[in-house]
Amino acid sequence: MNRHPRLVTDTDVALLRSLTHEGSVVAASRRIGISRDRANYRLSRLRRAFGGPVVEGVRGGRGHGETRLTPLGDRIVRQGFDAVELLDARPLAPPSHSNLLRGLYHRRPAPTVLLGKGVHLRVAFPAKDGEPVSVMLDPESILVARGKFPSSARNVLPGTVEEVRTGRRALERTVVVRTGPVRLRVAVTEEPVRQLRLGPGARVWLYVKATAVRRVGRAPRALTRESPRR
Repeated sequence: MNRHPRLVTDTDVALLRSLTHEGSVVAASRRIGISRDRANYRLSRLRRAFGGPVVEGVRGGRGHGETRLTPLGDRIVRQGFDAVELLDARPLAPPSHSNLLRGLYHRRPAPTVLLGKGVHLRVAFPAKDGEPVSVMLDPESILVARGKFPSSARNVLPGTVEEVRTGRRALERTVVVRTGPVRLRVAVTEEPVRQLRLGPGARVWLYVKATAVRRVGRAPRALTRESPRR
């Protein structure tokens, strides 16, 4: 059996959790501060990643219909975004758009993956001290800014924009940023690219939560694949 981790961000979990209260994508997306199109994109992305829907439409009720979580979606909410490596028996590779990085794990003074030449990432998973590890970082979990500001993110990395690529959708953009020896892809929309002037050569700061750095190549024993409701 081939096991491949699937990535879920805290925004995905917040959206699913909001759906359990609101019962509609429109209301749920408004509640967490994203657009309806962005919410639908995230739900479609989860469906493709896990091979089944995380939400389903139900007829009836006060609004003559509502959107509910499937057992798979409910499981993601219950596990939380710190335990999102659901198992999939299909031999698929990690998503090509994610940042795949390799480095050495250090336990002290805090769990850290050293990527080389002084670049390191604080992480929230355990490993053996000095062990080579591979980690995946979703471009949507990275915040880009032109200056530093107070944040709970454990990782604040200085970088330089190398290029801005057009995404699959009309208003989506991918900003490629170099920080030391590492190149990271950051998913944004057209508006912040214009407002922040994120052109080649722009100096930026990247904010990444430790919980957003996922280890690749390990499958938690407590999780097993659950088929979506038919």
